Amino acid sequence: MFILALDTASNAGGVALSRNSEVIGLHMAKTPLKYSERLIDWVDFLLKQHDIKLGQIDCFAVAAGPGSFTGLRIGVAAAKGFGQAIGRPVVALSSLEALAFRFRHVSSLVAPVVDARRQQIYAAVYDTGAKEPRLRVPEDVARPDEWVRKLPDDAYSFVGDGAVLYRSTMLNAMPRSRVIDSDNCVLAELCQLAYLRHSQGKETGAQAVRANYLRPPDVQLQPVTDSRRAGSRKS
Repeated sequence: MFILALDTASNAGGVALSRNSEVIGLHMAKTPLKYSERLIDWVDFLLKQHDIKLGQIDCFAVAAGPGSFTGLRIGVAAAKGFGQAIGRPVVALSSLEALAFRFRHVSSLVAPVVDARRQQIYAAVYDTGAKEPRLRVPEDVARPDEWVRKLPDDAYSFVGDGAVLYRSTMLNAMPRSRVIDSDNCVLAELCQLAYLRHSQGKETGAQAVRANYLRPPDVQLQPVTDSRRAGSRKS
């Protein structure tokens, strides 16, 4: 089976193509600002490069967050659109789970930590000793010092750009732990986890896929009240 994975949740996203769980091609973004302009072009290029038609894709995978609000909307909308267009399922995956899965051979307790801007992080802790990551500490968005102080005392492998950025904060609070220099790229892991979930029947219909923002967008629409409607009519 062919799986097409989309990741627009971070600055290390892109698209990947796999045959079963083996990645046969990928394209990493040079800058996240190009997702809205180039994502469809990247998909088209990757499929043509491997002489595969969109209709041959058996399943779509998408990094559903947490991550950039704008980026997530682009990736999730594209995955849903592709899935609906050709009637294929979509596997929505946690960006943090995929990052923990990437380091499953390094440590049993992996803490993916992603820079969320505004001096905050997206973070969680997974036990990666089994076939699939198991959530030990729920996903959260918080200040780095506040989040790490809430962790049980243990030896963790902190990974991701947030872990690198706040290295001293992590290690001062958890001296038995380590920070592994890494980015947030999880394209291969999205394909591998999607293949695993698909084989377990855990994919969903495209329409049911939702992004996991963890925090509200920077700009929110205000409800229109009766007084505001009246004011607009007078003007």
